[in-house]
Amino acid sequence: MRFLFLPLLLALSLFGDSMTPKQLNVLQTVRDVAKSIPDRNGKTYENTLSAICLTESSAGKNTIGDFKHKKSFTKASLGPMQIQVATARHVSKNVKKLRWLNTLSDVQLAGRLLGDIKLSAQIATHYLVLLQNQRLDHFYAISGYNGGMVNRPYYNRVMKNMDVVNRLLSSGKLS
Repeated sequence: MRFLFLPLLLALSLFGDSMTPKQLNVLQTVRDVAKSIPDRNGKTYENTLSAICLTESSAGKNTIGDFKHKKSFTKASLGPMQIQVATARHVSKNVKKLRWLNTLSDVQLAGRLLGDIKLSAQIATHYLVLLQNQRLDHFYAISGYNGGMVNRPYYNRVMKNMDVVNRLLSSGKLS
């Protein structure tokens, strides 16, 4: 019986990282954007943001989160990076080149968050950089991405997905 279990476990581990071409495209887009937005020390966070994208939306598979029927759609977490309209507005106030977001209505901004992978990645990257610059600690910055100062379960899920990102990188599926 043990001998049957081992091949099954191996097969599951091989298929566990399978990504569709669309998911790989979302992750590569997130990585490309993140590489262009450094923190104040010049460090970029493409691996972290890729892992956050996997954690938040399974690399774009689940683009609407935290939505309940009695809640306004504009309060939901949207897009591959699961950004809320309020978070996008916060980032736009702190990042000069995103100030144009303030000209959009909440519904327009929600639509852009859902349909524009690059914009979602830009906002998410700037948000993580703002958190990193404020909190000076990667654990607290990642925890803050999901709302809070200390969010160990979320951080652990992101770190687990960091392993997936590293496997995708080493296999050449991401660059």
